[in-house]
Amino acid sequence: MRRLVVNADDFGLSPANNRGVLEAHHNGIVTSTTVMINYPDAPAAIEQALASAPDLGLGLHLDLTSGRPASDPATVPSLVDANGAFRPIDQWSTFGAQLVGDEIRREFEAQFERFVSLAGRKPDHLDSHYHVTYVHPDAFAAMLELAAAHHLPLRESPVPLGGEDHAAHAAVQAMVPNTTPQAAAEIVERLREVLAQGPAPIYPARFEGGFWGVRATLGDLLVILTTLPEDSTTELMCHPGYADETTLVAYPGLAPRIEELRHLTDPATRECVQASFLMLATFADLMA
Repeated sequence: MRRLVVNADDFGLSPANNRGVLEAHHNGIVTSTTVMINYPDAPAAIEQALASAPDLGLGLHLDLTSGRPASDPATVPSLVDANGAFRPIDQWSTFGAQLVGDEIRREFEAQFERFVSLAGRKPDHLDSHYHVTYVHPDAFAAMLELAAAHHLPLRESPVPLGGEDHAAHAAVQAMVPNTTPQAAAEIVERLREVLAQGPAPIYPARFEGGFWGVRATLGDLLVILTTLPEDSTTELMCHPGYADETTLVAYPGLAPRIEELRHLTDPATRECVQASFLMLATFADLMA
């Protein structure tokens, strides 16, 4: 049996983006989404999902790189700039080492509590904006602790910690601009130490991050769907949405979100899922 979780990141980012995610669920193959709970449009996103899409999985998109914190900025000074906003990922090679682990934990708890307050239930999984929890050891530890405390599955690490060093180092450098090879090696070593301390996280067997940017074409999507391994569960990351100025904050341009939405709802995509006998699933199904 091949199971596929199709997760749309960035739910709650803006009204236009929220509309696109819900359309990708109603008219396409999206089964799950993760909420940017620190954004002003997150409450409306959750309300709309609960009312119109009861089968859509709702996870928490932990954020340290965009918008403002869920906690009082004064209580997490290492995480924010002089205006009380998170620093973008392209500044993390300079500021990442200054972040305080306890402040990251405080902020993640605040984001988790806000989600529960709005949704009336726990998220069904955790991941993070720009994969930030997978490239910073203290953020990685805080996410693993939060997942273990609430028995939640996660997105598998986009940094191949169980693979060869060069691949893991390259992944960190690709995700955190201007990271030196030495710094990437140190980050990977610390990430592996955090992971080894356990308990082992729960996540799908595979993470598919290839449907992204210039590779977010209908052809790429159909290739992914027809080459999934047997007897395995895969998460496919995607970013469908409609265009507005806010979406520029979290994705390279407006057109890719619209293109992804078009491909995820294309009749050929739905036909491919049926013909390939794929079982569409959510993260909650992993825990059933």
